[in-house]
Amino acid sequence: MKFCLTILFIGLYSLLHAQDVNRLIKEGNDAYKKGDYKNAVELYKNALSKDAKNNIAKYNLGNAMIKQKDALSAVKYYDEVAASESDEALKAKALYNKGVSEVEQQKLLEAIESFKKALMITPDDNETRENLQKALNDLKKQQQQNQPQQQQNKKQKQQQQKKQPNPQMMEQKFAELRDKEKQLQKQLQQKPNASQPDKDW
Repeated sequence: MKFCLTILFIGLYSLLHAQDVNRLIKEGNDAYKKGDYKNAVELYKNALSKDAKNNIAKYNLGNAMIKQKDALSAVKYYDEVAASESDEALKAKALYNKGVSEVEQQKLLEAIESFKKALMITPDDNETRENLQKALNDLKKQQQQNQPQQQQNKKQKQQQQKKQPNPQMMEQKFAELRDKEKQLQKQLQQKPNASQPDKDW
């Protein structure tokens, strides 16, 4: 009988604990809908302090952080959801939102990867496909803009290298000068000393 009461108490505690976490998430959702993202973040964090593995709270926290212009922190929570979630729909949403966060940070290569992973889970998601295409186009434009700059940098580097003496060439020139100096000294040593005429007084 005592054993059954203990199990009942543990089950009741777990149920109340889960209800408390769900209540905090619901309050966070209400704050989010009202545009009170700061309060929503706090409520989701409180829910996670009670249940650190709650992927709904993590996902919603990431969304609230994006609204607060903290895309870097949001990516962390989306990563955690994508890594541990068994619900494919939530996993795909986390990857999609991660991609959006990465676009905001101008991390286009990472965003493209996130969108591709989301599409592997939900291949019919047109919004993800459109954002993937947009990220690919933005990356292409960025590369095209950087290309003239890279070419100009390359030309400048080549010009600087031309201006800077080549150490091997300098060493060769020094060796040639030393050889000429030795030859000149040899020639001077080989010439007989011209005797000076005696003074005629």
